Amino acid sequence: MELRHLRYFLEVANTLHFGAAAEALGIAVPTLSVQIAQLERELGTPLFVRSQRRVQLTQAGEILRDEAQATLSQAEQARARVQSAARGERGYLRVGYVSSTLMSGVLSSLFNHYRQQYPDVAVEVSELPMEGMAALLVEGKLDVALVRGPLALPAEIAHLALHHDHFCLALSDGHSLAQTAEIVPESLRQQTFILPEQRSGTVEVAKRGGFTLEYTRRSGALTEVLANVALGNGVAVVPAVMAQTINLPGVCYREIAGEAIPSVLWLLYRKRERTAAIKKLVALAKEQIAD
Repeated sequence: MELRHLRYFLEVANTLHFGAAAEALGIAVPTLSVQIAQLERELGTPLFVRSQRRVQLTQAGEILRDEAQATLSQAEQARARVQSAARGERGYLRVGYVSSTLMSGVLSSLFNHYRQQYPDVAVEVSELPMEGMAALLVEGKLDVALVRGPLALPAEIAHLALHHDHFCLALSDGHSLAQTAEIVPESLRQQTFILPEQRSGTVEVAKRGGFTLEYTRRSGALTEVLANVALGNGVAVVPAVMAQTINLPGVCYREIAGEAIPSVLWLLYRKRERTAAIKKLVALAKEQIAD
């Protein structure tokens, strides 16, 4: 049974006249009769009672009329939904992010604008380890990712700089350097560093201070980094946005002397992306940067 059979049947069922139905469908009456006969053979029952004067639906025909209307309506809805998805107006986005993209407002700003334009696209967000997100994009398990660069990327993945920031130093209130307004990198030589996922700022501080990172403690998300700082387990080089958004008891933030050490938030996406909803998000992100 094909959808065209149901359309032909419904036209006859609604008009109860093969000639009028054939004219509305733009086919010949014999062709329509053949199509209806094929449908009746497939279903194993007559759908119409035909006489020289009139055409009537059988009980089976009345049941099929209701079912055919529902089937064709559902098929039309499916067609519309698929075409909407093809235009990027419907679907879903799986987004990976690191916590600083949320704290900076970049995550909410980008996706609030996106959902205003495409309200029927569901956005699913997950905070994930930064180093694994590019691989998840390649594997198709994520659609886009918001990370803090720089980051080594596979050849298939592109990045877009969404927000520029700089690094500062987080230390406990009781630290000997807590009363210093601006921290000179050389003064951190003997310090234990709590290493966040993005270590480029820490590496640059050590380089400017002329020392190697002998005393380090690995950590994960920035909230975990700050917990270690609050407990006096070490100091941490973190994005300056943390000082503006996270006021934790026992933690203070200080600027690092010298030229600002840049930190940037990246949007990661597949270079050969075909899904319209994702392509529209990337285009919107580029527009925001241009503005």
